Amino acid sequence: MKLTCYLSTCLALCLASPLPAQSSPDLKELVERFDAAQAKVDTLQAPFTLTIRRAMLKTPTVTKGTLYLRGSEFAHFSFSAPEDLVLHLTPKALISYSPGAKEAELLKIGIIKNHNRKFLGLGQKLSFLGEYFQLGLGQSKDVAGTYFLMLTPRTLGMKKRMQSLYIWVDRDSNLPRQIQWVERSGDSWLLELGHLQVNQPLPPSVINFKLPGGVALKSQFSFFATRKK
Repeated sequence: MKLTCYLSTCLALCLASPLPAQSSPDLKELVERFDAAQAKVDTLQAPFTLTIRRAMLKTPTVTKGTLYLRGSEFAHFSFSAPEDLVLHLTPKALISYSPGAKEAELLKIGIIKNHNRKFLGLGQKLSFLGEYFQLGLGQSKDVAGTYFLMLTPRTLGMKKRMQSLYIWVDRDSNLPRQIQWVERSGDSWLLELGHLQVNQPLPPSVINFKLPGGVALKSQFSFFATRKK
């Protein structure tokens, strides 16, 4: 599944609601505040910028769009032009759809363990992620006004795929501002989130997402492959 788990982890960290600003917390307090906040979120909408840096390519790939989440039902990435792409994630499958080309691809995920109110990392707590990562509270000047969390893989499965996971959490709202994954290969994925709208109605076209008639699903899945610009 390669980066599917990373994408899902990112979505887990998006599900949070504002908490009052407080003095700098220690790691335990920050985890508790973050966990308590995201338990209150049922829907989320936010603009995103995704920057992909490949170890074998000089030029990064930068795409933008809007992310939509609803409970344990789906996560929906709508990419902005010129990118012709929609990603729709459910508990059992990830669909990649190109409206302009009228083509779609399917990646089956299967049954997810530890399924609860959310799925595939959506709404999972930092304390839960702590079972798979060693959490650390560090310092970073890359994003002003944030707490910087460093997650190092602790399980064999994660160590085979990832070097590290970094999270920048807004100091005032306790919401994620940026999330970065660094793969074992050296490739990195940086997701920057804009203003988060939580517990607001989502567009009907997203809620009722369905492939148009006549669009066949291919069993291959090319989104995570190297994409040259």
